[in-house]
Amino acid sequence: MSTETTNAESMRRLPWVAVALSFLSAGVGHIYCGKIFKGLLLYFSWFIIPFSVSIGALLPPSFGTLVGFVLIPTVAVTAIYFYAARDAYSIARAAAPNYQLKDYNRPAIYWLLILVELVYPIGLTIGAREYVFEAFVLPTKSMAPSFLPGDRILVNKLASRKAFPERGDAIVFRNPEPDGGRVFIKRVIAVAGDHVVINGDIVEVNGTQLERVRVPVESLESIRKEIDGDVYYELQSGVRYQVMLGGDDTGKHTGSTMDIVVPRRSVFVMGDNRRQSKDSRDFGAIHVGDVIGYIDYLYWPAESWSRFGQCRD
Repeated sequence: MSTETTNAESMRRLPWVAVALSFLSAGVGHIYCGKIFKGLLLYFSWFIIPFSVSIGALLPPSFGTLVGFVLIPTVAVTAIYFYAARDAYSIARAAAPNYQLKDYNRPAIYWLLILVELVYPIGLTIGAREYVFEAFVLPTKSMAPSFLPGDRILVNKLASRKAFPERGDAIVFRNPEPDGGRVFIKRVIAVAGDHVVINGDIVEVNGTQLERVRVPVESLESIRKEIDGDVYYELQSGVRYQVMLGGDDTGKHTGSTMDIVVPRRSVFVMGDNRRQSKDSRDFGAIHVGDVIGYIDYLYWPAESWSRFGQCRD
């Protein structure tokens, strides 16, 4: 029997129903008890978290953004749920036995509100994943030591729609080869019009050899087991990142050579693990239309948590 029929017994507000509705959707328990305005206030407060996460995704990645737009709203909304359940329970217990039903005291209304709350974040998540950001897991060590197998990264798709990739950017792009089926994560070495000359481990862009500085061994302690070569800081266009050279002399690109001018609306990419990477030395320059986005954040490192954080200024 529905709790919203007109006989005297069913008109009572049942505390357990108020609590259950509150946990299904904050505020619905209050609406069940006749507190429409307070119920709607609590109901719409829940929408803070998916909306704030979406806003945070549009801002420059930082620890402050993570705390202000994800952690704090999550804690606040959790507190709201427990408050709503406790308050609705008290209101239901205090309600008169002959509570007069309101126009909105209908099961269909309650379930509609609950359904909207379920669908809203799903739709927002799908939209955000398609147009704003997406999470990826590194499958190989082709980008070591910057990114390691098992690293979970957040890719900014919105930025790639506003501007072309620049030298030094770590990007995610669609597989340019006919078999397809995968995405690649590589470093932009050169952009349209640049002249790239490669001779083994030596890389020149527009006649200038990329500058490298040896990384102190002690600073690599947290990822030592993933290092099988010499690690350097490589610098170009004001961007500094780490690359790994040497190590396995049977690597894919040991002693490889190349001379190319990057075509229009394209970029030349290489893995940071220079001898163990499938990249533009194999399949040529990448059209910017195949770029999915930029790596903004390493949010779940496979190794030491000291690597957690922002990947791009």
